[in-house]
This record gives sequence, C-alpha cells and structure tokens, in this order.
Amino acid sequence: MRIKRKWAKGEMSRTIVIYCIRTMTALLAWAVLMTTLAGIFGWMLDLTPVLTFAGAFFGGELTLLAFKRIFAKDDKEAEQNGLHQDY
Repeated sequence: MRIKRKWAKGEMSRTIVIYCIRTMTALLAWAVLMTTLAGIFGWMLDLTPVLTFAGAFFGGELTLLAFKRIFAKDDKEAEQNGLHQDY
C-alpha cells in the first residue's frame, strides 16, 4: 500500500479492495498447499480458525466498502443539498 498525504477520489478504496483480494487469494493458496501436504504426509491439520478469521475480516472489509459505494451520495446530489465542502 502506498503512503500518501492526499488520495485521489476513490483511490484509497481501490487500494484497499486490491489489498484484500490479494491477501485472500494468497491465504487460499497457502491453505490449499497446507491441506495437500497434510494429505500427503498424513498430518492432522485444522485450518478452520485461520480461514474463518481471514474470511470474516477481509470479507467484512470488502462488504463494508461495497455498502459504502452503494449508499454514497453522488457529488451532484450532495451539492444540491449543500453538503459539498471544498478542502
């Protein structure tokens, strides 16, 4: 993730979404690898707590960003209601 003073509109949301998707994909690949190795070597392995936490955390973040995108007011609508502020 880039560290910046000021983000362009929507850039931070896109960065967070990409980060969450990459993390979830890497975690899924790790879980598949570990489960395959456990099957080959006969290890007893339970990844349920790790996968549950990651799914809840990163999936929840993606869900909140989706709700923000869905329920956010457009700039035109905000200007009509007097809610638009220039910084």
